[in-house]
Amino acid sequence: MRIVLIALLAIALWGKSIEAEYRVDYGVFGKVGEATGLLEQNATHYHIVTEGRTTGFAKVLSGGIVEKYESRGKVVDGKLLPLEFIKSRTKRHKRSVKSFKFDYDKKIITITKRIYKRGKLVATTHDTLPFFATDDLLTLFFNVQKRLKSAKGTLHLKAVGGDRKSGAVDIVIPEGKELQKIKKLLRTDGFYIIVIIHQKIFSSKNGVLYIVLDDTGIAKKAMLKDVIMFGDIVGKLVRKQVRE
Repeated sequence: MRIVLIALLAIALWGKSIEAEYRVDYGVFGKVGEATGLLEQNATHYHIVTEGRTTGFAKVLSGGIVEKYESRGKVVDGKLLPLEFIKSRTKRHKRSVKSFKFDYDKKIITITKRIYKRGKLVATTHDTLPFFATDDLLTLFFNVQKRLKSAKGTLHLKAVGGDRKSGAVDIVIPEGKELQKIKKLLRTDGFYIIVIIHQKIFSSKNGVLYIVLDDTGIAKKAMLKDVIMFGDIVGKLVRKQVRE
């Protein structure tokens, strides 16, 4: 299960080390997992890691799925520029690792995928993304933070990890009846956004996430709507630590 997506959206303050931990519930099943997000940044470089894992009965049913997203890169004029974005997924004795490397001179992103079984490398493939972007799904939310509260309508963005063909990711600032509807669902004070990943996640057609941010920009609660037949996936912040 991609519970790690909840941790992806723990949007952080600039120039600080942020650690956030989330509880993930799924409809009638209750708690199904945990997710964490960590940002470490100095004047020149950054490192972001998010990880999600199933727990309890969900862990047994899913084969103990663990998903991890990682981004490393440079800080240039206050912006995070990824050099490598890594996605890994472990289930039982199989692990897949996909690495995206950014070449800003040639404006290409190369992909290396490795498959491991019982710790042994069994397959390696190489490819190139059909688009170029200066963000991955982790850096995107940090880099647009300053634009969010003054934005209206929809921000049409692009990142590795968004739409597979174009990288499209949309952030919608809800207003009026739409905003009131989401507030009734999440029942949490804060600043509301809708994130559309443009991928089919948990049978939620476009991977639409409702998110509420606290006054420091960290996600307090997030919801992935209408998953299969059992309800919604909800991630709730249970711990955060901010270090200067």
